[in-house]
Amino acid sequence: MKKYPILISIVLVLVLFGCPPPQTQKKMPRIFLLSNTLETGIEPSFIITDDFNRNRMLDLVVVNTGGHSFSFYKGNGDGSFNDQLVYKTGRGPICLAVADYNNDGYKDISVLNYEDQTVQIFLNTRLGSFKKTKQTLKPGKIPINMISGDFNNDGNPDIAVTMRFYQVVILLGKGNGFFKEPVTINVKGQPTGIVVGDYDKDNNIDIAVGLAGSGNTGVQILWGKGNGKFDSSKVFKGGKQPLTVVNIDVNNDGYLDIVTSSNSLHALTTLINNKDKTFTSLRDFASGNFPKFVVAADFTGDGLVDIAVTNATDDQISVSLGKGDGTFTYPPIYHRVDEHPQGMAVGDFNGDGLLDIATASRDKNIIDILTKKNMINPKPNPIATETSKTG
Repeated sequence: MKKYPILISIVLVLVLFGCPPPQTQKKMPRIFLLSNTLETGIEPSFIITDDFNRNRMLDLVVVNTGGHSFSFYKGNGDGSFNDQLVYKTGRGPICLAVADYNNDGYKDISVLNYEDQTVQIFLNTRLGSFKKTKQTLKPGKIPINMISGDFNNDGNPDIAVTMRFYQVVILLGKGNGFFKEPVTINVKGQPTGIVVGDYDKDNNIDIAVGLAGSGNTGVQILWGKGNGKFDSSKVFKGGKQPLTVVNIDVNNDGYLDIVTSSNSLHALTTLINNKDKTFTSLRDFASGNFPKFVVAADFTGDGLVDIAVTNATDDQISVSLGKGDGTFTYPPIYHRVDEHPQGMAVGDFNGDGLLDIATASRDKNIIDILTKKNMINPKPNPIATETSKTG
């Protein structure tokens, strides 16, 4: 019966001195500060940044899904932007891509319209405005996402569109702002997010496709042959319902890896490039609730690529810092933004040499500009915005 005095002694110690405090991880300070907002059209979603007028200052473009338009903002180079110029599109625009479609040295815009099931091309006038071409591209039924790349090595940018019914459609550019008839590639699941890159370093552009919904889920690579045709890979594990796909070299080995987001499962997944046309999926990780859209950049200047995620239902952006081995810090660094954030664009908007973020707030009809806060000795990477989003 000696156990009772021992138990009593333990209880007395706990009462007198208290329980040891739980081991908690130090909360990281915020990296960004909400510094500016821009009015948009109705339901802004996908957003991109580029220097459209070649004045060395970044501009912004956002699609207004509910307003059937896109808004263009000329950057002033100090973090502010001119008032929006609004361009009517087809119905339900959900995605944008940027490329010099007519080879005049100025970036143009392609718009994917979900309700119309069309793609429209808006050519840069070089005067700070855009003019729609007379050609309306029709990739097929229920287009989901879109991206540009030179798939046949002719120097003319092409377009790839993911289609709901197990297809990716290729539209080869003619170099004058117009495109050839669509060519269909079958994939092994319902494609969602899409991104391009040279994953096997053979100097031909490949396409990474997120597969979600019913059937196969994960990531499938379309290996480019350099002539507009592709070889299909098997489906690599890459999240149970990957909606967004982003390129990122997580381990600094010179090969592009991939991060996907599975919105409804609150999870992100890293796929490590094995350099032999295969990928290894790491354990799912969290970066806030309902990750909607992901971008990758070296936000802290430490030479390791980080990720930022819009958490649509929590009205925040979460930043997870890269560790250099394919994993990221937890918990993420949360930044409050306006209601229902959607797409993001990364760039130095105020000319201080630090990377900033612009995000579209769907329910408030605004763009939030988040600039870098209290960073020391930054070493930001050049802008690289090969990202994707689903509607």
